[in-house]
Amino acid sequence: MKYEEYIDLLISKLERNFTIERDIVIFDSKIDLTAKFSNTSVRTFITKNDIIDRYDNYEHIYVKRYDNVTEKDVVTFGQFLKRISDEYIKPDKDHMSTFITGVLIGNHIDQNAIKIIEKFNYRKAFCFYLKGWCDVRLVYAGLDDNKLITNKDGKKVKKLYEFGNDFGQREH
Repeated sequence: MKYEEYIDLLISKLERNFTIERDIVIFDSKIDLTAKFSNTSVRTFITKNDIIDRYDNYEHIYVKRYDNVTEKDVVTFGQFLKRISDEYIKPDKDHMSTFITGVLIGNHIDQNAIKIIEKFNYRKAFCFYLKGWCDVRLVYAGLDDNKLITNKDGKKVKKLYEFGNDFGQREH
């Protein structure tokens, strides 16, 4: 699959629920695609103005293209995602969770880079979980061989990044 085809496929899967931006620079790093989602859940008592509690959930996706993904590329991108969670996530009393997903798109990946992706793990708790948490997911999408590699948290969203266009369709 070609890069533009894959990006178009991702956009078609995300555009209904996410705010999408292309070709932006964050921390002096060019990001090919960002997608952001937020959801607020509110419990009420008798009327909609009698709010018992409220929960805010967020998801941020950062997609970056490489020709050949090396061990250094994975480490650098992982540090970028950690920095996003440290500097961009400002939880308040209603914050419940934020998921940050980094997607590396490439034609080839080194064996050492695969091991780093699979072992990558980062979770941050805010105020002993009273203000929620942030999990970082890492995904590699191989264009030449349609290979998907994720860390443990990334397995939960692996289906979204698959190369077919049947996301969200049910089997009959």
